[in-house]
Amino acid sequence: MIWFTWRQFRTSALIAVAVLAAFGILLLLTAGTITDLYAEVAACSSDCDAVTENFLIQVRDSAAGTVYHLALAVLYVAPALIGVFWGAPLIARELEAGTHRLAWNQSVTRTRWLAAKLALVGAASAAAAGLLSVIVTIWAERIDSAAGDRITPLVYGARGIAPVGYAVFAFVLGVTCGMLVRRTMPAMAATLAGYIAAVASMPLWIRTHLAPARHETPALDLDSLAMMGIRQDGSVDVRGGDVANAWTVSNQTITPGGEVFHGPVDPNFCGPGGGGPERCHAWLGTLGLRQEVVYHPDSQFWTLQWIETGIFLALAALLAGFCFWWIRRLA
Repeated sequence: MIWFTWRQFRTSALIAVAVLAAFGILLLLTAGTITDLYAEVAACSSDCDAVTENFLIQVRDSAAGTVYHLALAVLYVAPALIGVFWGAPLIARELEAGTHRLAWNQSVTRTRWLAAKLALVGAASAAAAGLLSVIVTIWAERIDSAAGDRITPLVYGARGIAPVGYAVFAFVLGVTCGMLVRRTMPAMAATLAGYIAAVASMPLWIRTHLAPARHETPALDLDSLAMMGIRQDGSVDVRGGDVANAWTVSNQTITPGGEVFHGPVDPNFCGPGGGGPERCHAWLGTLGLRQEVVYHPDSQFWTLQWIETGIFLALAALLAGFCFWWIRRLA
């Protein structure tokens, strides 16, 4: 049964190997550029912030910057493609064509038939996503170190072991949709929608609860404001800079009494005729404003990775269990 499954899957597997090899070559060709640009950061002994910022600007303006953003997209898209093109058709195609009845009449039990398919293609899914994540994580290590943003939602899902959890979940989700819908194209659409919903829900509502977030209320640093805007009615939006090397979940400016600060501003110091930003900042400095920030530091990166990956693998296991239960009831 495993050999027969491999014969059905080998074309897709060979295509995946070719794509991985081509992408690996692309990363290898640009790795030298990153190493050369990073040499100045590695040798830095003073004013390293400016040197690091210059490194990131140079990377952004080079071919490596384009490849960096391409790698982010690939690592989010790859699990979805695995679910849509490997998972959804795996059972739906056989049910749609009726070939499953032939397989079940050849002394092969339904459970063994499904187990062989899940094991072989599921292992290939995990291996493909894992290999892709490893080579990208190693390639982007210097950029991630300089930017200090690997724990932020955009980068987090394209690093570490999270893509493996996404890929295995997407694959088993595709198999489940195919088994329930029994039509290949609708199953592919349902798989894509389910994958997007599950992966998007993590940074939006779930991930921040997987590890204790840190809560601090330092004095508002007026020299590093991230944003300040004054409305016509005199109200103001003021936000301090985000925490470095961290995922900032919440960032508000509060008064000494703990209320969110929205002004109003004193027109004698801020706004038209107020004397400019320096005079406005000086006035804000007399209000005793503080910055209330909730964040996850970079030190929690692997904690979140292991927990989140475990959640997706557990979901995949539950879906697989459902598939084994459901297949016994198929006509």
